[in-house]
Amino acid sequence: MKTFKYILGILTVGAFMLASCAKEETKTVEVIKSVTDGQALIKGTVKYLDAGQSSTPIIAPFAKIKIATDVTTKAFNQFWQADSAGNFSVKGLAVGEYYIAAEYKDKHDYIYITNGYTVSVKNSVNPVTLDFVCK
Repeated sequence: MKTFKYILGILTVGAFMLASCAKEETKTVEVIKSVTDGQALIKGTVKYLDAGQSSTPIIAPFAKIKIATDVTTKAFNQFWQADSAGNFSVKGLAVGEYYIAAEYKDKHDYIYITNGYTVSVKNSVNPVTLDFVCK
């Protein structure tokens, strides 16, 4: 009977853990491609949420911007870096779909990541701003 209660307890905890796992959410953004220079412009900022310190996002200097040209596998094959103020600018994306995410590594080597954006670059005009908050 103890074994049964023990197994039931483990299954209950396992079920709770599976139910509490956050599903990856992405945001879809239509990016406009400039007809004058033939290059899409995506810009924005990267901040991180250090739960141990503050509930207000903090600037993430030199954060990594990761871009995947295959939105199904999300295998990153392009990398950009934000500046010391957490600002980034990606120019030159061709027409197509991309998955874009950010990653920040703090001074203690703790890695903060974001869910990403699915970005569709089309032929038009206007830059798009993506602001990331890494957790």
